[in-house]
Amino acid sequence: MKKTIFSLLVLFAGMMASCSDDMDLVIPHATNITFSELQIPARFSHVIPDNGFAVAGMKFNTVKSGNQLKGGFCYSNRSMRSFTWAGDETSLDSVRYSVWTTRPNNTGVYLVCHVNDDDAFFTLDKPKKIDYILVANTTWSYLAMTCGDSYGTEEKPAPNPNVPSTPKGIWYTYVEGGVRKFTDGDYCTLTAKGYLAGKETGSVSIDLACKKGHNAEHPAWNYYVTDWNKMQLSALGTVDKVAFYLDSSDKDDNGRMRTPSWFCLDGLQFAQ
Repeated sequence: MKKTIFSLLVLFAGMMASCSDDMDLVIPHATNITFSELQIPARFSHVIPDNGFAVAGMKFNTVKSGNQLKGGFCYSNRSMRSFTWAGDETSLDSVRYSVWTTRPNNTGVYLVCHVNDDDAFFTLDKPKKIDYILVANTTWSYLAMTCGDSYGTEEKPAPNPNVPSTPKGIWYTYVEGGVRKFTDGDYCTLTAKGYLAGKETGSVSIDLACKKGHNAEHPAWNYYVTDWNKMQLSALGTVDKVAFYLDSSDKDDNGRMRTPSWFCLDGLQFAQ
């Protein structure tokens, strides 16, 4: 059965209505490339191939270190919407390779991307124009931005999101070096750059988080992307390569982004 992509862009509670009017709604489309042909042997799992993988004439780059994704793409069917209880590798995998959606993810197999230097890219066998892709936050990056290094404080423990039956406590994202909870003016921006025969054709960006005051044209916007959202790529023109980059307002003293540099991708649509 073909996987159906359907989702309404659900934004953070404080987001203004005018913002949603300007953002594209994710709607079903029969010709979406949804990566369903990629096989994952178990439920709630992911696969990191050794040398990348190909889908529909596209080759996705993968840089692997041990059993972790050092950069580029892997694929997953995880749908975790709460903190992990421990900082071990197995527990962190449950949020690192999971998409954050307001309800359990129902898009089946999707791609997870770790943006690291110039490693996050895919190439096309034949140059084409891409209409759009669907993008979302990983659970790890969403929790890091919305809650910082811990959820609640020692004075006011809080329940684990989406697991109200668990005891209240202090919940950590286990990001090395710690992260800061986003406040006014903060952002996390995903940028896609197109290339044709080695020359850049253009770039487009979308905010995966946009706190009040960040967007000069819409200073009241105040949201995190909490579901699959359409990212238009048609402005890149005809391309044979697309590379991705992330930028965040949460940086350390050396200018290194502390927000986890991960995002999810699905529902790619070529221009008709």
